[in-house]
Order: sequence, then structure tokens, then C-alpha cells
Amino acid sequence: MSKPENLVAPAGGTPPLPRSAASFGLNACALAAGIATVFGLLKWYIGAGHSNYLLVAMVACSVVFAVIGLGELAWLRPQNNPSSGLAGEALRPVDFGRVAVRLAGFALTLGIIALAYWIFPEYHGSFYDPYWGFLETLAIPVLPLVPFYFAWTDRRLQDPHDAYWHLGMLALRSGSVDIDWAALRSHFMGWAVKCFFLPLMAVYLSGEVHTLNNVFTALSRDGMAIYHFLYELSYTVDLLFCVVGYTITLRLFDSHIRSTEPTAFGWVIALVCYQPFYSVIGSYYLHYDDSIYWDNWGILSAWPPLRYLWAAAIIALLFIYGLSTVAFGLRFSNLTYRGIITAGPYRFTKHPAYLSKNLSWWLISVPWVWEAHWYEAVRNCCMLALLNLVYYLRARTEESHLSLRDPDYVAYALWMEEHGLLRRLGRLLPVLRYRPPATTANTKAAVARN
Repeated sequence: MSKPENLVAPAGGTPPLPRSAASFGLNACALAAGIATVFGLLKWYIGAGHSNYLLVAMVACSVVFAVIGLGELAWLRPQNNPSSGLAGEALRPVDFGRVAVRLAGFALTLGIIALAYWIFPEYHGSFYDPYWGFLETLAIPVLPLVPFYFAWTDRRLQDPHDAYWHLGMLALRSGSVDIDWAALRSHFMGWAVKCFFLPLMAVYLSGEVHTLNNVFTALSRDGMAIYHFLYELSYTVDLLFCVVGYTITLRLFDSHIRSTEPTAFGWVIALVCYQPFYSVIGSYYLHYDDSIYWDNWGILSAWPPLRYLWAAAIIALLFIYGLSTVAFGLRFSNLTYRGIITAGPYRFTKHPAYLSKNLSWWLISVPWVWEAHWYEAVRNCCMLALLNLVYYLRARTEESHLSLRDPDYVAYALWMEEHGLLRRLGRLLPVLRYRPPATTANTKAAVARN
């Protein structure tokens, strides 16, 4: 097998770090604008007596999207990327019959999703009310634009017979067309990811903005007040970009879903980390006693400088976690491949979000401290280590998925093996080292020969 072009090493040795699918600098500007919007609305809108935290969240998400979207279209021009499937100029006149068929496929997709939400009891009750409000508000500006977007893409798609067209033809029972079942399978797997995670993230973001307002209102010079404020702010940063990422899956920005995790194990190991599955499986098999919060640990109470240092370490880890989501820009999503990210925290390690989140749990919960019985501390450490193992397996399934679909990821992972922040740890613990797929296993040896 010949080496992909982006894996050819320069005379010095290892291949260069592949270009990131998103600009971290642009995303950071969007983050600043989004957070400024949150605090501005908390002060002037919520402070005036209103209580619509969902509106605050949606306006902030809109600002984040506007900054990244306009910046990418003007600067990066992702619609011209070969991976977008779009041509730089019109390839054909609009075929309104084909557009109508694709719109029928889109309408059928939404209908199937609505039916699933109606059938599953999980989506009944009040927990998801913010999400229904999110959809109602989003539908007002978006739905009128859909026909125009479909007509625009009809002229520029390299293959206008996409999954929407095949689904529309299937609904119209056109026997003269061979339906692409693989495309439909990929289509619905991508929508399943979006429609499972977006409700959770929209609900969590609305609640997080509410909580952030409470700690912001009570903010003082007290060290713990500052800690709680920064703690909630880090999760607000993360959720802002989560909601934007799950919402904006468009070829115009090359942020569409290119493939979805192909294995059942990959799906299970990811979904177990989220509600409602975590409340069932996690509560019985992954739950550790987190009642000993770090601030109640006697040693930290007796040594204030150590206490502040501990708090700073937790906040630093949580902001690495949040910035790892920011690095994706419009492309954040679990279980999907939407472009390789190599900037921001991903410039230093392949899985900064998982690493920082899991380390923060050890510092926050202090599972090795137990005043009554030492074996309870051992048990809690084992349970938290088991949860860490789940995230390790998530990282491995993601690596396998991306490696088989994009040689850029192989190049990125091999670059990390030589230059990453944790490269020495990988050499000490071979289980942590990157394993290229069988089809590209010869790449590393070939690179070394150069």
C-alpha cells in the first residue's frame, strides 16, 4: 500500500502535523463573543426580572455560530473543500423536481424523528421542555430557509442524489431507482446521534446558564465563590459549543456528518456515559461515593495555600476540557467524524477532553479519603478507575473509527507519538500507544525509513 500524500515525511523524519479542520483562533473569538453575550443578557435581561434562560442560551449560541460561520465563509471558505462534496461554482441549473424529492426526504426524516420522540417515554414529562422550546424557536428562522438551501446545494453538489433524494424516492415508491440503502443507513445513524445528544445538551445548557447566573450574582472576593463561578463557567463554555456543534451540520461549512461510529461496542461505550443510560448502568456498576468533596478534606482546610492550589488545578483541568470542545467550532459531536481537529488542546494530546475530565474527577471527589474504613477508599478508587476505563475505551473506538476513514488522523496520531505531550508516558505504558489500523500499519515503518 502506498503512503497517503499527507503522510510523506520531510527529510528530517516524521510527517508534519495535519491542518486542523477548524481554526482555534476563530473559535476563541466566537467564545469571547458568546460569553460576553451570556453575561450581558444575564445583567440586562435576566437582571430586569425576566427568567427565560433558554433565550439567553440560544442568543449566545447564535452569536457563536455567526462569528464562526461568517469567519469561515470569508476566510477559510470550507464550502470549497473537497470533503464538503460541493463545487466552487454551479455545476448545473436547479432541477426543481429533484429539489422537491429531496425536500420530501427531509420532511420524512423529521417525521420519523418526531414519531420516535413521541413513542419513547424518555421524552415525555417536563425535563425536555427547554429542548422543545429550543426547536420551536429554531424552526421560525430555519424552516423557511430550507428550500432555498436545498436549491442552492442542488446546483453545487457533486452528486445531487444524496440520502434525502433516495429517501424521497423511496417514499414516492419509484421502482425505477435503485435505492442506496447504505446511504440511508448512514443518514439515519447521523440523525440518531444528533437527536439523542442535542436534547441533552440544550437542556443542560439552559440549566447551566441559570446556575451561572446564581453564582455570578453571589460572586465575591471569597476564594470558594470564585472557584464555583469558574467551575460553572467552564461547563457553560463546553455546552455552548456542544449545542452549536450538534445543530450546525451543513455542507456549506463542511461540518456535515461524514461517517458515524460503525460498531455496536463504540455506541454502547459512549451512550453509557450519558442519561438515561448512566442512571441505569452507571448507578449500579460505575458509581463511586463522591460524598467527600475536595473542600471538606481536612488537610486542605488546615493548609489554605494548598487548598487554593488544589482549586486552581481543578479549574485548569475543567477549562482544558471546555477549550477542547471549543477547538471543534461547528464540528463537535460524539460518535461521528466531521473533520480532524489538531489545534488548541489537540495540539498537545489526542484526547485532552477525556484526560482533563477524568483527572478532575479524582481531584474533585478525592476517592482515596475515607475516615471510617480504608477498604471503602480502595473500593471508591476502583470504581472511579473503572469509569476511567470506559473513557479509555471510548478513546480507542474513536481512534479506530477515524483511522479507517481519514489518513489525516493516522498522520496526526503518528505525529503525537513522536511530539505529543504524553509521548514518554506512552513509551512507558505500551497500552496507551496508538495502534494504526491494519491497512496502514506499514505507514509508520515507511515514515521511519524516510
